[in-house]
Amino acid sequence: MAEQEFEKGNEHYVKENWDEALKHFSRAAELDPSKAEYLVHKAAALCKKGLFDQAVEACDRGIEVEPQNSKSYLRKGMTLVSKGDLEAAKRVLLQGQGVDPSNRSFATWLKKCDASSSDQSGMVEVNSEIGKHDTTLTRMLEQHNNQAYAMLDTTIEFVARKTTLSGMDPSTTSSLLNELCRKYWREGDRVSREEGTRGGHASAEAMRALPVIVSSSAKVALENARKLREQELAAGEGGAGGIKPGTQCKNNGCTNVYENESSLEQKCRYHPGAPVFHEGYKYWSCCKKKKTTEFSEFLSFAGCTEGTCVFQDDPTKKKKALCRYDFFQQGGNVTLSIYAKKVDPDSCSFNLSPTRLTLSILFDVVNNFSLDVELFGRVDPDACKVSILAPKVEITLKKADGTNWTELGNLLSCGDDEDE
Repeated sequence: MAEQEFEKGNEHYVKENWDEALKHFSRAAELDPSKAEYLVHKAAALCKKGLFDQAVEACDRGIEVEPQNSKSYLRKGMTLVSKGDLEAAKRVLLQGQGVDPSNRSFATWLKKCDASSSDQSGMVEVNSEIGKHDTTLTRMLEQHNNQAYAMLDTTIEFVARKTTLSGMDPSTTSSLLNELCRKYWREGDRVSREEGTRGGHASAEAMRALPVIVSSSAKVALENARKLREQELAAGEGGAGGIKPGTQCKNNGCTNVYENESSLEQKCRYHPGAPVFHEGYKYWSCCKKKKTTEFSEFLSFAGCTEGTCVFQDDPTKKKKALCRYDFFQQGGNVTLSIYAKKVDPDSCSFNLSPTRLTLSILFDVVNNFSLDVELFGRVDPDACKVSILAPKVEITLKKADGTNWTELGNLLSCGDDEDE
């Protein structure tokens, strides 16, 4: 029974239903108080609601029932960092590291404690209050659709007009606002690098083209695809001819089918984003809050955008397309796999900076897929590469540090190159 409640909690947690997740995790912990894992997940849900003191209590109970379970120490340390209690966080993280020296997450969070301590050492007295208003700040972030920069824009406008910060040295104000952003955005280091941009005296890090390796099987697949397309065009297939009744709409997520000419004006709801399968979860990049482990449920997700059904393509025109992509990490590398076949390397571009990746891939002769993402962590562009294989494109990113990536990063755009 406890395990069932725990699984329900995980399902709601993935969907970001924090209240329901907390309810089921709490129930699981009540039914089986001997498992620290249930308490650790309960603490995670409490943190999402900004209830850090209660989260610390849950972690303490986890440590009490399973002293050798390092997860309780790690979650407690992470929670204390969120509260701004860095000294207490370091003590707990060091204890947990002693329990499980092989867990690199402790070293990562200890570094964050040291970095945050360094940032705070040069700040004014008001910075000692950071971490004491997390519930209010969480609500602010929710009101700005979880966009940290949008929330900062509002904050900057406010402090410039209504508070004593308006007379403060610009660098000090920037540091305070950066700390606010750091607490609610995993890419705090990138914000630090860009904080001067608001003053007009910082530039983005330079992008560079990545080296591309093309396998022999990928070359053969592309040549065969070109020959097949030439044969289709010569035979008049796929042109502007009639559409067969029963043809399904080509928009992702739409199940409408063509019946007659009136179907061409039929409205539909579809997903403009790309399908993402990562660590067992399946979702669309355009609506990340809906996630599932079941493929059938993934296919049933209603579209998030309204448009008109599309039943036929122009075979001579390059067009926007979507590709499924995924990533995994091993050692110091992150590998991004884009499942595009019959890729034309001469019509592709792959550009990278330490914090950003942009790409455009022409595949299957006429389909164009693009991606622009601000990476979760910093990478070393000199040690990165692209491999075009027959079934997919692999981009190997070398981490600049040992940070564990929980996601690829902040997706700026996906598949939105203009039609040519």
